[in-house]
Amino acid sequence: MVRPQAAVPEGIQRSIAGGRYSEAADALRNLAGSTPSAIILTTLADMNFQLGDLSEAKENALKAVAADPSAHAARVLLGRVRTALDESDAALIDFRAALELSPPWKLRSGTGPTAIPAHQALHNLEQLSYLERVDKLAPGTLLPAGPGLTEAAQRKLNQILDDTSREIPPIPMGGQYGRIMADPPLLMHQEAPPAVCLNPRDDWNDVVHTFNGAGKGVACVDHLLTPEALAQLQRFCLRSTVWRRAYPPGYIGANPESGFFSPLLLQIAAELQQAIPQLLKNLHLNYWWSFVCQHQRPGIDIHADHSDVSLNFWITPDSANLEPDSGGLDMWDVAAPDDWTFDDYNSGARDIRAFLRREGARQTSYAYAENRGLLFKGTIFHQTAACRFADGFENRRRNVTMLFRRTRS
Repeated sequence: MVRPQAAVPEGIQRSIAGGRYSEAADALRNLAGSTPSAIILTTLADMNFQLGDLSEAKENALKAVAADPSAHAARVLLGRVRTALDESDAALIDFRAALELSPPWKLRSGTGPTAIPAHQALHNLEQLSYLERVDKLAPGTLLPAGPGLTEAAQRKLNQILDDTSREIPPIPMGGQYGRIMADPPLLMHQEAPPAVCLNPRDDWNDVVHTFNGAGKGVACVDHLLTPEALAQLQRFCLRSTVWRRAYPPGYIGANPESGFFSPLLLQIAAELQQAIPQLLKNLHLNYWWSFVCQHQRPGIDIHADHSDVSLNFWITPDSANLEPDSGGLDMWDVAAPDDWTFDDYNSGARDIRAFLRREGARQTSYAYAENRGLLFKGTIFHQTAACRFADGFENRRRNVTMLFRRTRS
């Protein structure tokens, strides 16, 4: 009998935190056989997925969804597994089904104020105002307030964020206006992807050669997407209210859990795998996201990715970049040690910098350019370079990241 609420024991959680996925998977299999639950099955499927065992991951994700059809995490994981298995149509159905459930960010019923970071509030306000403007909707259609209140709120939030000497504070959002700013209506821009997403090119072998040779695990690819695919991705990012995770430094993220998925994104990944099998053979698309940076606040601090190969590319027009020689990515020529955990190489900037000094690591900075992609070994340390972009919702620095991992089955 499946017990929907049976939790993952602390010992197994420690194994997962320590990166001992095989050990955790073995323990979870035993639990799934004796005291299964939706959470146990979802966690086991996740361990299968991280180990590249896609067949077992799908089997356990399906069991988790059957055990608790309302489980948002299980449905999202099933979509990710199906993406990895090139079952794109089924994956998109799963992601859409997940959004119809109760995602973690969704405000609970009630009328009391909800506190959200100031940069999240400003982003939501700007996006809803942008949508009213470009769709020629009457002011207040999406954000029920007069222009005077909206402009005053925008000025106040800008003043808060312009003071970079202080941490970004939470802002209590009350009433109908405030609650919509805290939790905008979910809007997903939808259109069929173009027939071809990647620009045709005859230098992919050179890209692979650079990655494996002089680039030391890094290769720069300009004009990555066709004009049609780039424009569609820009529309998707500007028009979809999928930006639901605010990070303390001042940037905002979107991921598959929050609606950052589309046929276009999955097709871009599939075409890339076909274009460079020398790098991506036996790898699958494991995860992807997008970040928006704003108000000259810092982007992502130094870290490494949980991937074999990562793709990071930029989509905001070059005209928005006020310092054309910067704003991209800083890369080091040293990778995270094999015995470091995910937390070690994602949450320990001070230790990472000390490690890089000991290793004599050398930094290379890649300038921002619209439609420029960087392919790199995921475990190489990197960070968002200092950037300064023009004001305005359309001008925010936006990047897309895709992680490719090893497949076992």
